[in-house]
Amino acid sequence: MSTQHPKTKRTRTALDATALCLSILLAVAANAQTPPEAAAPPVPPPAPSEPGVPVTLDGEVLFYVRTPLGPFGPQERAKAARRTLIRIAEDPFYSQDLFRIQKTDAGTRVFYRDDLVGMITAEDAASAHRSPEELAFEKVETVKEAISRYRERRTPVAWRRAGVGTAVATVALIGLLLAVRVVRGWLFGLVERRRKAGAALRLQEQVVVDPDRLARLEQRGVRLGTLTTVAVLILLYLQTVFYFVPLTRGYALGLLDYLIDPLVNLWQGFLANVGNFFTILVILVLARYLLKGLHSLLRAASDELIKLPGVAPSWAPHLYRIVRLFIIGVTGIMIYPYIPGSNTAAFKGLGILGGALLTVGASGAAGNFVAGLMLVFSDTYRIGDRVRVGDTTGDVIETSMSLTRIRTPKNEVVTFPNAMLLSGHFVNYSAKAREEGLILHTSVSIGYDAPWRKVHELLIQAALRTPGILPQPAPFVLQTALNDFYITYEINAYTRAANAMLRIYGELHQNIQDGFNEAGVEIMSPHFSSLRDGNASTIPDPGKPRKDEPRRFSIRLEDGSYQDSAKT
Repeated sequence: MSTQHPKTKRTRTALDATALCLSILLAVAANAQTPPEAAAPPVPPPAPSEPGVPVTLDGEVLFYVRTPLGPFGPQERAKAARRTLIRIAEDPFYSQDLFRIQKTDAGTRVFYRDDLVGMITAEDAASAHRSPEELAFEKVETVKEAISRYRERRTPVAWRRAGVGTAVATVALIGLLLAVRVVRGWLFGLVERRRKAGAALRLQEQVVVDPDRLARLEQRGVRLGTLTTVAVLILLYLQTVFYFVPLTRGYALGLLDYLIDPLVNLWQGFLANVGNFFTILVILVLARYLLKGLHSLLRAASDELIKLPGVAPSWAPHLYRIVRLFIIGVTGIMIYPYIPGSNTAAFKGLGILGGALLTVGASGAAGNFVAGLMLVFSDTYRIGDRVRVGDTTGDVIETSMSLTRIRTPKNEVVTFPNAMLLSGHFVNYSAKAREEGLILHTSVSIGYDAPWRKVHELLIQAALRTPGILPQPAPFVLQTALNDFYITYEINAYTRAANAMLRIYGELHQNIQDGFNEAGVEIMSPHFSSLRDGNASTIPDPGKPRKDEPRRFSIRLEDGSYQDSAKT
């Protein structure tokens, strides 16, 4: 009976889920790209019939004008009716008995004294589903009641009542604001006492939010609650004062409408777009699970649990970022038609502005993104590699599609744009060190009097005694220069620890110094000023006997005396 690794099972499950989400998402995308003529968009609820232009008196709506009359439209008729009503209401000799109704061929007319107040046409009566006489009588009664209230509000008694009510409302507002201030101070004191007591937000005995952060959150909540309470109190105060003062009573009635109407419109818009919201939710859920499936798949490829054709394990994290960006873009395109207001000019203008800003500001980012793609898929470096960029040497600790961060041996973090890495001089010490080994090399200069075979032996021994140097392939020595007075030797040794190259260099130099000191060979670059007249050669040949004594010569000293060269 064969068994499977648990991670392999989870990978297969992720593959199945990814395939299912991808197929559904492609089906939704195909449906979203169907032309509007062939698609079946959600049918919005029928819009309510337009009530007409309101005729108001002191902010109260008395009736609506729905149809034009001759050259006058509903708007002009409503304004004329309002001016007439105000003139009648302010008549010092006003009487309700002066209203009369007259039926004519053109319509039913309403007079006050001999002035025409308005006319009810057949179209007005038909839109109200009443006869012209009934509609005229109903409007006259409504106008009488409104004018009575209008005149009553402007009596001296009403003004005194308004003054008293405004004073009481003002005192009540001041008292309530002081109470809010007291409660605010008490709540801040309570929060501070809880903080000092170490009160924290815990979940199953684990501290989720520490006391200081919890205290800051509670203080923000208290401030928000205080501002909300003060705003509500001021609105109620304005509502009360506007209601008491006759000239502003209409504003009292309209103030709540200004606050409630936007909320009602938002709620109605939400109900009209419930289907679109569910479509957006389905697309987002499918995209979410598709991304989770791809993340599991490419994570398994990065951990070498599975092999994807043409995808190296080091490419998998970067490939996920690219595919994730692509899926998010496609998801945004798919849900765009279902966003309420997406077909409005304001929404389109905002999209054009955002696109222009992105185009202008992302020119450099686009170059870095393309450079990041080339660096990743050319396998230029990996996380943890020892690299050199210009004069900076360090280990790669983070890489993205636009930036690469390198930590130097001095624990400095240097950030490079990917475009700079692609266009500049880039050295990767770890690329071949993982398999073939990195060759570390250093040079010493030794005089001609030291046998070169001995120098080679000492350098190789010093390399083999250094931790991190590989015995195979074996270290080797190159004589890189035969200078006038000394020879330059270069020791070359293999290592796979590219990240520890500075430490290895330090220990290698120590071992070279110790080895040469033990062998009695000086590490120096000698310089000679030689008078050659037959003196013995500096070529070391201990097995070759001297045949002739060198010819002597005299040297004059600074004091003018002479000395034989054989004595020097």
